[in-house]
Amino acid sequence: MNFLRIAQISQVKSSDLIEHNAHFLFKRFRLSSILRQCGIGKEKGHPIVFLLYLMLVVMLKGSRSLFSGIASLHATRLKSPLNSMLNNEFYNWRNLLYRISLRFAKLCPTPEGKTSALIIDDTAKEKTGRRVENSSWFVDHCRKVYYMGYQAIVAAWHNGVVSIPLDFELKIGKARIKHANKSHYCKGTHTEQRQRMARQKKTKIAESFIRRALQRGFRFRYLLWDSWYNNSGSLRFVFGTLRSKGIDLVAMVRRDGQRYLWGDKFMIIKELYRKSGKWQQNKATGIMYKSTVVAVLDKQSANQPESQTVLGYVRMCFYKYPQHKRYKALICTDMNLEEMEILSIYLRRWSIEVVFKELKQYFGYDQSKSSKYAPQIADLTIRCIFYNMFCSLKYDYPSKSTGQLLIEFYSEMEDTWLDIFCSLVFTNKAKCLLEYALSLGYSDVAQLLNDYDLVLRQFMDRHWYDNEIEEMDKSIFALKGYRNVS
Repeated sequence: MNFLRIAQISQVKSSDLIEHNAHFLFKRFRLSSILRQCGIGKEKGHPIVFLLYLMLVVMLKGSRSLFSGIASLHATRLKSPLNSMLNNEFYNWRNLLYRISLRFAKLCPTPEGKTSALIIDDTAKEKTGRRVENSSWFVDHCRKVYYMGYQAIVAAWHNGVVSIPLDFELKIGKARIKHANKSHYCKGTHTEQRQRMARQKKTKIAESFIRRALQRGFRFRYLLWDSWYNNSGSLRFVFGTLRSKGIDLVAMVRRDGQRYLWGDKFMIIKELYRKSGKWQQNKATGIMYKSTVVAVLDKQSANQPESQTVLGYVRMCFYKYPQHKRYKALICTDMNLEEMEILSIYLRRWSIEVVFKELKQYFGYDQSKSSKYAPQIADLTIRCIFYNMFCSLKYDYPSKSTGQLLIEFYSEMEDTWLDIFCSLVFTNKAKCLLEYALSLGYSDVAQLLNDYDLVLRQFMDRHWYDNEIEEMDKSIFALKGYRNVS
């Protein structure tokens, strides 16, 4: 009988789910039940849970792409089922992400003394192929460069300890890439609806995030976003809808020509900065601050400020950090907060930047190389689901970083794989050992046990190493340059 080759331990990695910690993590979030509730399933073939497990293994391995990951696992037979799942335009992936997030909210509720918040921001989703569906040109304001692809607008729920991605949209820009493919999805399908929503303005997408989160039962005290989401429409929504629900906005504002009503005068931010009084300084941080109360005007109601209607009043705060000459301006609809309290609440917005960083660094944000729009939606949803699951572990072990949790999780999986592989080796070789003992004249089990060490050593020397070990097969995966299993 031939020795079990490396392809067989790869098969253990890509097929076994029941024995190790991934099964318990899926069970903790009731993934199988939630998939059935969302209508995400297959009548025959590999179950969706098994395909999600395969994507989890590829993600933890850190492969360059999804296909190279399953190739390194000698599981290319699963490429077609995996593509069928990701390309299915009828699966409601948004519903699945919300249900997993609700499960996280039950497992990791907001601690006492903490306040929850909804954070909205965007990051780049680059796709360099000229045949990518709906690919557009965007500006990355952090790097100050243009890029091809999508703009991932994300809503994250912060429970006072960690932030999880709650909803997202891969925005389709107006500056379409030349020769980019046009997608053709059936009207009314989930992907077609997502594609239609993705063509809206950022502020409309953010408004739909907020409405959807409230409808799904998420509760938050503050809404946080940066200056790019401030316009008359979004502020009208804040004062007209959110304030009555007890939700306040804390946002940064740009130093532009927007006029605010201060007393009976109309002023821009630079004028308000000079009129807002003397600086105060926080002794602990050295941050200087001052504030004033102004009225926000509806620019869409009229052209002249004198004719514009008042949307509501906000506290406008100005801050200067030590060794920085330029000031930053924040607005807050909660008049009862002090300046430093407003700043501490707004600084929670940085947690969504941590979500972006960890999704890109640890969770395979760019592993999908598909040029179609539907797999991009499905793939990023699955990454966010995995992120939410591991955030629950991070909630249990706050002293450990995300990278450390992933390493320990994968190491535990490898230990389980090794145990299963060793049991397979024993199953295959136990009969050979007994047959070898019979050839030596051992007909009694008690007699064999007395000389077991000697017989085992002879068996290993003569019938294992010399005759049975085979070199790793030169498979098509090795010829194509894919990384072999370690």
